Amino acid sequence: MSRQGQPELMAPAGQEPAPPGRWRAPVRWLLTVTAITAVLVGLCWGYLLQSRTQGADADSAGMVLQGWDMVEHGNLLLRGWVMADVSFYTFEIPVDGLVAAVHGLQVDVIHVAAAIEYTLLVLFAALVAAGAARDRRRGSREAWARGLIAAGIMVAPSPWNGTGVLLGGPDHTAVGVPVLITLLIVDRVVPRRWLPAAATLLLTFVLLVWAQLDDLVATLSCAVPLAVVCGASVAAFLIAAGIRRLGGRVRGRRAQSADPAQAARPGGQSLGYDAALAVLAAASFGVTELLIRGIWHVGGFYLRAIPAGSQVSALRTVPAQARALVENLMILFGANFWGRQQPQVAFAYLHLVCVAVALLGLLITIARWRRADRVTRALAVGVIVMLVAGAMSPLMIPIGGTHEVAVVLPLGAAIGGRVVGPWLTGFSAFSVPPAFSVPADLSAPSTLSAQPVPSVPSVPSSQLARVGRVTRTAAACGLAAVGVGLLCAFGYAASLPAEQPRDAALADWLAAHDLTSGLSGYWNANITTLVTGGDVHLAPVISDGKYGYLWVAKEEWFNPAVSAANFIVTTTTLEGGSDVDLHEALAWYGKPAQIYQFQQYSILVYHRNLLNSVIQPVPSQLYAPPGAGRKSKTTGAVRPTSGKR
Repeated sequence: MSRQGQPELMAPAGQEPAPPGRWRAPVRWLLTVTAITAVLVGLCWGYLLQSRTQGADADSAGMVLQGWDMVEHGNLLLRGWVMADVSFYTFEIPVDGLVAAVHGLQVDVIHVAAAIEYTLLVLFAALVAAGAARDRRRGSREAWARGLIAAGIMVAPSPWNGTGVLLGGPDHTAVGVPVLITLLIVDRVVPRRWLPAAATLLLTFVLLVWAQLDDLVATLSCAVPLAVVCGASVAAFLIAAGIRRLGGRVRGRRAQSADPAQAARPGGQSLGYDAALAVLAAASFGVTELLIRGIWHVGGFYLRAIPAGSQVSALRTVPAQARALVENLMILFGANFWGRQQPQVAFAYLHLVCVAVALLGLLITIARWRRADRVTRALAVGVIVMLVAGAMSPLMIPIGGTHEVAVVLPLGAAIGGRVVGPWLTGFSAFSVPPAFSVPADLSAPSTLSAQPVPSVPSVPSSQLARVGRVTRTAAACGLAAVGVGLLCAFGYAASLPAEQPRDAALADWLAAHDLTSGLSGYWNANITTLVTGGDVHLAPVISDGKYGYLWVAKEEWFNPAVSAANFIVTTTTLEGGSDVDLHEALAWYGKPAQIYQFQQYSILVYHRNLLNSVIQPVPSQLYAPPGAGRKSKTTGAVRPTSGKR
């Protein structure tokens, strides 16, 4: 009997007593989830503060207006909207709409949504880095090491140019969330029978289409890598089997390793799974294109084609673009130390360690390619493809092209965590655990399935083991110190003063003078509408104010039958090639009833609907009036992409 008078449960002789307190595991799990949630909330708040230090621009404002139309007005297909050459339709725009529905239609929606998206990016990069389930000997220690390394690489976006790319708007950055979710499913879901395998393949296919429908960067960073990795595994297996068969026939006998009963059967499941995954990854691009066309044909949004001049540049320009790519990658990882003062230089040097870890993970994966798992290979191929595409793209200009390769940051963080994390905990990132059954695991690469399971290496000498432990301990302490420094850098960036949108003063002035519906250049239009919560609406025009600019805009804004505009915002100080020139506007629209002067802007007010004088735009023609034969100073202008004037 116990002291409380309750009978004690005795285990039968020769057996261990039942583990006391079965509630410990659920409580531990609950505490872990609570702690992680609290950390994510803290990170999101810090990212919100840092995002507010970057003034919002018209690109992000237009997406908020689209999200508002989708969520509040039920325009799920975004009917009447003309997008940029990327839709952001399945992730960023719905997030903007949901935030606006809760937070109200205001400019802070941009910052809240950006903070949420980057927090999710850090979370899923850590989860992908943590990897699939491991054996009991490794436990959760390795998963924590992997995830913390990936999160540490991404935790502190640089406040010098990095904030505008990663937290100033979702331009090619937030697509990393659906990309990482797709890779997470491929890595963690381990189907062992044909029905779960088919369901997993279908889910992966849906996620690939979801990601590519949002942003075609997902094609280069996820669909192509999965197709290449899985297709190469199948091809290598078939070629090796063919060579073994041919060698056996030449020798007049079949080698035992080439016997289908011995070699093909263990890898057969993985071979079929890899083949199906490669086919579905390749097919997802075609299905995405069909969906985009189908949405347009049923009256949904119009997505512009990627301009031919922005796809592949001439070979003579590649060296300069490669140098710009390196500079942009340093900005992306926060390691742009040049031309900075303290503490900026110190923080940038800390980020150099992040670059080194990500690069080390990539190089080791390439060097030990045959022993890498499917997702690690896909991450490496995704990084390489994005780097090659960046070097070949004419959009890769210093600073302005950083967002084009923004997805490299989460991919590099994940691969760095997957490779370096196991070494820190005393394991190899490329070894197969003893309890891991290759023939029964459909997620194992076919190259591993076709070979015998490598044996566990023998225990090294005590001296070598001691050196290894000391090295790993020193590296872990060094990375922990870097992590603390990065958190300090994060706090420094979040403490910087907030910055208002450049056109906030113009928006307030227009609202104060009851000028609620007019025309302006692109960079004044959507952001003014958002700053005023829709009280002031500016429709963007181009070609010296003559032609409606259908870039993240709605066609009805330029239709005089349903819309009106009685003023136009002009300036004599043209910036970015999209402002309306004062003299050209006077020549086209005639003498105004009144002219107001505010800062560098001249606001021309008329007593008529100016939309009757605007040449009605068509989605297929962006810059110049079709067939009008009028000279346009902006016909050859580069499309706006980054919000930089």
